[in-house]
Amino acid sequence: MLGRVRVGVARLGQVSLVDGVMGRGMLPWGHGVRAVGGQVRFRSVNAGVGGRFGASAAGMGVPKSCLVGSAGMRNGVRLAGSRAGKSYMGTSAGQSIILSADRGVGYWLLGVSGAVFGMVVLGGVTRLTRSGLSMVEWKPQGSMFPQTEQGWIEEFEKYKQYPEYKKMNMDMSLEEFKKIYLMEWGHRMWGRGLGLVFGLPFLYFLAKGRIQALPGMTPKLFGLLAMGGGQGLVGWWMVKSGLDEPEDQYKEPRVSAYRLTAHLVMALALYSGLVWTGLSALHPNAYNLSQFPASIAKLRRGGIFATVLAGVTFVSGAFVAGNDAGRAYNDWPLYAGELIPLEIWDEKLQPTWRNFFENTATVQFDHRNLAYTTFFYTVGLFAVSRRAPNWKVLTPSSQHAYYAILAAVTGQVLLGISTLMMFVPVELGALHQAGALTLWTTLLYSQHTLRFIRICH
Repeated sequence: MLGRVRVGVARLGQVSLVDGVMGRGMLPWGHGVRAVGGQVRFRSVNAGVGGRFGASAAGMGVPKSCLVGSAGMRNGVRLAGSRAGKSYMGTSAGQSIILSADRGVGYWLLGVSGAVFGMVVLGGVTRLTRSGLSMVEWKPQGSMFPQTEQGWIEEFEKYKQYPEYKKMNMDMSLEEFKKIYLMEWGHRMWGRGLGLVFGLPFLYFLAKGRIQALPGMTPKLFGLLAMGGGQGLVGWWMVKSGLDEPEDQYKEPRVSAYRLTAHLVMALALYSGLVWTGLSALHPNAYNLSQFPASIAKLRRGGIFATVLAGVTFVSGAFVAGNDAGRAYNDWPLYAGELIPLEIWDEKLQPTWRNFFENTATVQFDHRNLAYTTFFYTVGLFAVSRRAPNWKVLTPSSQHAYYAILAAVTGQVLLGISTLMMFVPVELGALHQAGALTLWTTLLYSQHTLRFIRICH
């Protein structure tokens, strides 16, 4: 048995399966459970709720026996709760279900994901203020910023040896250099701080055996730890590309769009892993349900496609950032007065597929149209979720998730248009990047609320 389940530590009660089967996909979520004094306590849920769901589900191919359990168990499952951080044991129709949850681990992972969110936004500000190439050396262990005027002068002299200063910042003062240097220094130190915020609690939870008590959690967290460490290497690999002399003497020095995209995608993967594992630690899933309403299955598939669309749009936005394409074609919905930008295909770029990743016109055209597609598809997904009987069988958590998706995608489109038409001010550019992560988060959360558990054969 996972952890130590101690029957009688928490007050026993009966919990409706409506939350376990539909919506949250795990028994101890929201409606049937509350925490008091560090322990999990279960309360009874109105039988009418379970009954209404049973009636709705009966017409969708879900046997009522799967929902209400055996005779004498009015609301389906009797749970014995242990201390938060251990396991839950439930019985239904003579079978046991072990649900291992840990609030401490879950909140820690979600907290780290919030710090990664902040770091991604700070990275966007660093890029928008052209601060990223101010530190021309990388020390894995980190270092303090210069503490004396002479130290600042020495760092400034190092910066003067590289293309960005020679081609763009010959008139930069020492005080201006300090500002961009501190921005990049803060970004790097935030990353190192994240290593501590993740690593130290990880060691503590491992020592206490709490990570091992969560099924499949240990390898996932070691993978996330490795990914976080690798992110620093990828970041320096990206910066190094901007320190080289551009092949075209008239081209502005900037980091490789490909490496910038790799850096952002890796950050997105790390963030996603933290969010998902954090939610899973808080609200575990037992088994897959063998029979469930086809309409809900369609919503899940639709949500997966919406998430993929949003991810591809995010990647295209990274290429917009890498090519500084947001500062071109600053009218909307046209492109310098044209329906399709005149420079959309440059035959000089060989091989020609490079147009999709290096041609400013093509990159922005792709990003705009991917954003439109994501918006309309996501709005359509929300409309489908509102149709009967879908909305009635979704839990409040799932319903709130769909409202959040609608708000996030609408806000992101408006932010994107405003950012473009205002020539990418730093504040709006950073908000647009934060908006992309917010939309991504709502999509992940909605998918997590639509997981199912098996409570019958």
